[in-house]
Amino acid sequence: MRNARRSLTVAGGIAAALSCASLATASAAAPVVISTGHVDVVGVELADGAFHVHVHDEDSGVAYEPADVVLQALPGAAYTVPSDPCYGFLGAAGDTVHRLPQTQNPDLLWAGLSAHIDAGVLAGDTFTLSLESVTGPGDLSVYQDGLCAADSRFFDSGDGIDAADSTELNAHSHVHANWAFTEPGDYTVAFTVSGTLVDGTAVPPVTEEYTFSVAE
Repeated sequence: MRNARRSLTVAGGIAAALSCASLATASAAAPVVISTGHVDVVGVELADGAFHVHVHDEDSGVAYEPADVVLQALPGAAYTVPSDPCYGFLGAAGDTVHRLPQTQNPDLLWAGLSAHIDAGVLAGDTFTLSLESVTGPGDLSVYQDGLCAADSRFFDSGDGIDAADSTELNAHSHVHANWAFTEPGDYTVAFTVSGTLVDGTAVPPVTEEYTFSVAE
């Protein structure tokens, strides 16, 4: 059973602090397609009491508005579901899903979650990232490899989107996980960022939609 709330912290090889350098922000007339390299899908900053959410291309140092980007899973992302029951949430053993891996592969997109918020600004130095919706031909699961992947899911639309699909992120975190899509095609995925300032004032939540193109 998944916990109602999972917590992501800066730890070991799956987390590293973002550079303090400011990122340039790009806005494109046509969406930019990103299919390889290091990209933080949900990159969160806080300024003047408001969350600012971008897609951070860590290779180029550019931050895009989510609406200006298509995140692509190339055919090489095809992944066979193991026979281990801990991966049963992805489908039946032997099924093919399309997975952007937790460990960097230079031929695929390396998708992460990050935040660059000063310490002492948010209550508990954390905020909440919630999966709101997944629209597309299949389901999305975001999970980390571990003793049992089923117990390391951050978000999973396959069992219904509920309170379990909210994750606490450290205010200065950088985390990678597997992003697995059960079917090829185009997906719209919505995430909401919410949190509270140290004085108890709620920061207005921000919901952004992301486009993923999953190739056969």
